[in-house]
Amino acid sequence: MRDLVVATDEYRRTMAAAAGIGQHEASTLGELLHRGPLPPSAIARRLGIASASVTSLLDRLTAAGYVERQANPVDRRSVLVVLTPAGRMLIVTMFGLFTDDIERAVRSARPQHLREFSEVLARMALALRDRAGDRSGIEGDLGRRSAEPAPTTDDG
Repeated sequence: MRDLVVATDEYRRTMAAAAGIGQHEASTLGELLHRGPLPPSAIARRLGIASASVTSLLDRLTAAGYVERQANPVDRRSVLVVLTPAGRMLIVTMFGLFTDDIERAVRSARPQHLREFSEVLARMALALRDRAGDRSGIEGDLGRRSAEPAPTTDDG
């Protein structure tokens, strides 16, 4: 599992760099594609970065022609960030390439194995999302486990 996570991170970095943008910029485009227009504060929360960093990130994406800020029709005090046609084309193309690469990697697998694997991945994603919503539980577990002796490995 660790290898898959590391490979995915490497892939995302390479994909973003090839597109001429940073990882946070690519993540922002993905969020806007899947969730629709968002206020900058929602982007900051999703990426886990400061609002000042989001402002700079959005300035870069706006200058590149990938997003624009529009007045929020529900709250006049805020703006919504929306994909431009160029931004939509870029992120749809990036996701399409990712999908093609994944499909190429699993093409030889039997359909029943793919269904089972997809179900396992969905359960893992749900468990991790649930756990991510339990910061105090994670803090407690980190405290307890870091107080325990480190496990030894038997590479022999």
